[in-house]
Amino acid sequence: MTDIFNERAMQGLFTSMNQHVPTKRRSLEHLLNEQDPCYQGKDGSSYKLDPNELRLLASLLDIEDVPRLKVPLLIMTDTSYGDGYWKVIGKIEVKVISRLIGREPEKEDEMRIFYPCLKEVRDKLPTATNTVFSY
Repeated sequence: MTDIFNERAMQGLFTSMNQHVPTKRRSLEHLLNEQDPCYQGKDGSSYKLDPNELRLLASLLDIEDVPRLKVPLLIMTDTSYGDGYWKVIGKIEVKVISRLIGREPEKEDEMRIFYPCLKEVRDKLPTATNTVFSY
């Protein structure tokens, strides 16, 4: 019985920690053409995206990838490697993060990053990235 309670408590905690996560991500190309680019979080709030960050993302991509990249980029906890690891999933997402931090990914469609790299990404793209918590 205690395990079920702990599981529910953890699910509730992570749900509340992820309220900022977008209900729907839109393409970088679409957002670059908006006057006030933003997205709506699960909590119903509107979150503004910095146009300079969107232009930086576009500059890191091949032209054919700009319409395919969804923003904000999601960086998720990765408990399979222990504490302090995060991961980015998706070919285009991995490509842009790899170029941003100057490090080759382990896989074409998945990249693990440790906290110092997460901080670098979040410092450069505070509005165009989101952290997602899971266990």
